[in-house]
Amino acid sequence: MRAGFWIIAFALPALELVGIYQIWQSIGAWTLVWLALAAAAGVWLLHREQRAFLPQLMQAMANGHTPLVVLLASFRRIIAALLLIFPGIVSDGLALVLLAWPGGRPPRPRGDGPRPAADDVIEGEYRRID
Repeated sequence: MRAGFWIIAFALPALELVGIYQIWQSIGAWTLVWLALAAAAGVWLLHREQRAFLPQLMQAMANGHTPLVVLLASFRRIIAALLLIFPGIVSDGLALVLLAWPGGRPPRPRGDGPRPAADDVIEGEYRRID
C-alpha cells in the first residue's frame, strides 16, 4: 500500500511536467494563460464552496435528509478545486471529471409526511385560577 502511494506521489508530478511540456510545444506561451486560469478557477471554486457549505448542510437537515449527500458533494468539489490549483493537464482533467460527476445536489424535499411548522407551538406561562 505504501509503495503504491509513493509511486503515485512521484508519478503524478512527473506526468504533469511531461504534459505541460507537450502542451507548451503545441501552443506555446498560451500554456501559462491556461495554467493561470485553471488556478484562478480552483481558488474561486474553493472560496465558493467554503461559503456555500454550511447553508446547504442546514437546508438538507431541515428538509429531513441525511447530511452525507451534502458532505460528499462538498468533499468532491474541494478536491476538484485543489486539483485545479495544482498545475497540469492530468489534475485538471481529474478535476473536471469530479465536477461533472452526477449526484452533487441533495435530493429534493419529500412531499409525503408532515413538516414541522415554526408557528405550531406558542411558548409561555399560565396559571389556573379556580
